[in-house]
Amino acid sequence: MQHYNRIKSYFQRKENVICISITGRLANAMFQEAFVFTFAKNKGKPMVIFSSENPLTDIFTLEGLNWKYDSTHLCRCYPKYFDRWDCAFDDQYEKLQLSSKDTVQVFGYFQSWKYLKGYERDIKKLFTFQPSIRQRADKQLQDIIKSFQDKGVTKKTVLVGVHIRRGDYVTEKTFVNFGYNVAPETYIHNAVKYFQDRYPDVLFIVCGNDLPWAREVMQKYERTYFVEGNSPSQDMALLTGTHHTLMTVGTFGWWIGWLTNGTTVYYKHTYREGTDFMMEFHGGTTDHFPPHWVGLD
Repeated sequence: MQHYNRIKSYFQRKENVICISITGRLANAMFQEAFVFTFAKNKGKPMVIFSSENPLTDIFTLEGLNWKYDSTHLCRCYPKYFDRWDCAFDDQYEKLQLSSKDTVQVFGYFQSWKYLKGYERDIKKLFTFQPSIRQRADKQLQDIIKSFQDKGVTKKTVLVGVHIRRGDYVTEKTFVNFGYNVAPETYIHNAVKYFQDRYPDVLFIVCGNDLPWAREVMQKYERTYFVEGNSPSQDMALLTGTHHTLMTVGTFGWWIGWLTNGTTVYYKHTYREGTDFMMEFHGGTTDHFPPHWVGLD
């Protein structure tokens, strides 16, 4: 009851508030929280109200985000704004004029680097891993390096984090029909060559949701470690501790690349032409992938 009254008081005082409902898994939630963080900053709105449980509190410190959980469901009483394209920049939010007392709800996935522009340092603080997760990832990384000492791997070796996204993109008809693509074997070899040509002393560390496929494709590369048994958050923490990123498709790999801050190589055919998923990119992938990332076939 005390929590209910505290949340209700924000609305009764007519303080300016942004409401959002978090949907999807880890990486989707990260896009939504990053968007609402920058949107609140841009509109001078100090308070973010989550109309669903916040799934990121146990993973990240969320430093700088002033938020509450709306157990009152009062958010649903206010105007709604839906993004028009999940994987492209929607300028309606940039143009939206709000008074100091306006409360609004925002809905969407907001999967564009442009929403984060100008707030990169703040977003990286927001998504600082909780100490226990970071410490475990750092220890795991050290152990991986030690396990390859007989192959010449040292602390100076360039580490490339690899994320393989297949799973339900292959097995679930809903995703297949919607237009999701997966990266083929040829892309993996092209991406590996990209890094090997630039860094002769390199170690690939592989996570993903189809490790049998990854092993089959990458087993010929002697300096490759396949990670098993981690939670998704632990995989992300581990791979963001490397120097560069080889992602395939999907938002999980996207965030690994963005947080790692090295070179990111991605499969550039992320959707199938003429599909509903293609429409979410609003004419191309330039809003989705940062311009300095490297797209390969």
